[in-house]
Amino acid sequence: IVFDQGLGDLFVIRVAGNCLDTATLASLQYAIHHLKVKVVVVLGHEACGAVKAAQLPSDKLEQEPSELEQALKNIKAGLDAGSLQHILDPRALDREAVTTN
Repeated sequence: IVFDQGLGDLFVIRVAGNCLDTATLASLQYAIHHLKVKVVVVLGHEACGAVKAAQLPSDKLEQEPSELEQALKNIKAGLDAGSLQHILDPRALDREAVTTN
């Protein structure tokens, strides 16, 4: 039970890296306009694999399948690389990257 709700009471959209793309936005609009959802909650988490992968060099991202490559590049574009480059502790870097995203 999450938020004291049962199965079927929540409209859940899971997206790698919590990125807002066309499908995610359309899903949110459907939930709000057609299902009359009144509250939207965005949850992230530490050690997000998508955010961590997005921090790889661009040439590594280009080795991924095209859709995944584009998704990771979109996440990378949202990260503040300037502020992240000064963080040396890997756990702190992951935490700050998720927050920045």
